[in-house]
Amino acid sequence: MQNMISQQGRRYHFDVMVIGSGVAGLSYILELVTLCPNIRIALLAKGPLHQSNSYYAQGGIAAAIPDDIQQHITDTLAAGDGLCNVQAVKAILEQGPASIDYLNRQGVIFDRDEENKLLRGIEAGHAVRRIYRVGDQTGAAIINALLLQVKQLPQVTLFEYHAAINLITQMEPHQPAQFPEVIGAYVLAEQLGLIHTFLANVTVLATGGAGKVYRYTSNPNVATGDGVAMAYRAGARVGGLEFYQFHPTLFYHSKMNHFLISEALRGEGAYLRLPETGERFMQRYAPHKMELATRDVVARAIFTEIEQGHHGYVYLDTRHLDKTFLQRRFPMIYRTLMDVGLDMSRDMVPVVPAAHYMGGGVLTDIQGKTDLKRLFAIGETAFTGLHGANRLASNSLLEGTVMGRSAAHCSRDRIEKPLTLQRPIQDWDSASVVDSRRASQLSVHWRGLRGEMSSYAGIIRTEAGLRDQLKLVLARRDMIEEYYWKYAITRDLIELRNIILIAELIVRSALNRCESRGGHYREDFRNKLNHAQESIIKANEFSRMDAS
Repeated sequence: MQNMISQQGRRYHFDVMVIGSGVAGLSYILELVTLCPNIRIALLAKGPLHQSNSYYAQGGIAAAIPDDIQQHITDTLAAGDGLCNVQAVKAILEQGPASIDYLNRQGVIFDRDEENKLLRGIEAGHAVRRIYRVGDQTGAAIINALLLQVKQLPQVTLFEYHAAINLITQMEPHQPAQFPEVIGAYVLAEQLGLIHTFLANVTVLATGGAGKVYRYTSNPNVATGDGVAMAYRAGARVGGLEFYQFHPTLFYHSKMNHFLISEALRGEGAYLRLPETGERFMQRYAPHKMELATRDVVARAIFTEIEQGHHGYVYLDTRHLDKTFLQRRFPMIYRTLMDVGLDMSRDMVPVVPAAHYMGGGVLTDIQGKTDLKRLFAIGETAFTGLHGANRLASNSLLEGTVMGRSAAHCSRDRIEKPLTLQRPIQDWDSASVVDSRRASQLSVHWRGLRGEMSSYAGIIRTEAGLRDQLKLVLARRDMIEEYYWKYAITRDLIELRNIILIAELIVRSALNRCESRGGHYREDFRNKLNHAQESIIKANEFSRMDAS
């Protein structure tokens, strides 16, 4: 069934448009209003404001006490496997203690002991305890506290259920053609079906990761790589996208698709066991660190054992840990598992590896500046070089907090510089066709793409598989692009278009890296090259004809 509708909406003009409501975007806003009290900010979220990767971060936020900063740097560089930007690592990690203090002042109540000292946990890859936490819901506690502050700001207009479609760009006079200026975005107001034109002096991408590109992910449904896709289409460089980090332990359950079993459980002594024999198997992969090896090693070990076994999962065993301790230290995980009939003090928990964190993103400096004027990218959307080839656990909430605040300072000069339009900006073309049959078929592309990416471009990769996947991605991309230009715009279509592009960039990056390093493992190139090289992709670098 087809009918014509108009999707043309309103036009808005703000000083700043922030796309994404995780820790990076909220930290940016709170810092900016202290610098520019009279500013006008639009905060856009695809769903409810709280829904973000940040919100679902269970473990905590890594920060070193002053005499431990060098060890934190050392651990981060080791996890990054030769590809960290040392300057970015030092600049961001040195802000750890200040960031904990900042979040305290914003109302985050971190766990403390009987003497009122902050408690610190340990996770894989960390040499010492430096993970500050709020039970097993640290991300939720941080987001709730920051959102409470942001909602009280008269400078901020909130736009929930608003999905950005494309960035609006123009060429500045006397500037190189490859670096346009970003002046806003076209945005779908999902509940109205209208597409608004947002213009802003500064646009900030804080859209998080892209876990929905894979079959299993710890990410919420909003994690479809929107910021990276939009920036790349607008002309920005991206990098490091072959380094998608897989969390080793997602709860394996038919109805709970995104429930993460925190790495902190292994930090507190949980074991990994085979379903068939009950054997602990990590000694075969990391004999010295066992379950506390870095995420890439543990995820690869679990994936290998699942492939070789008869079950689609392995077990996480916490039965030897004290029940009272489990209930107190991991209250949300304990309650959630009890709701589905598992008592983690008596039962082993089935787990699988899942896409967790996008190690690459839009190329930026440590203040969030991208190639494009007036465009900033912060948090998981950005590629600063902090994480290198593999993110050290719990560095992400720290990075988002630090980058958000740094970008607020750096963006002031662009905010205060009036936006001059070089040409009239057209509102969205209102001629759209609704086709309910075609719209219902989008889910087929979703299921197919996610399964293919998990098989061909997931934890273990080969050239043959990656080349097969590239052909499949390009075929799907052409179909989705045709649909995009012909039919009415929906959130499903926006997200699928973005995730198809992210999949292409991941596959191309994985093909180009003929080695195994960090979170990228090539079965046909199992060794590391002597000289580590960053992988940077320029806009429009690839031809559609090179898949054959």
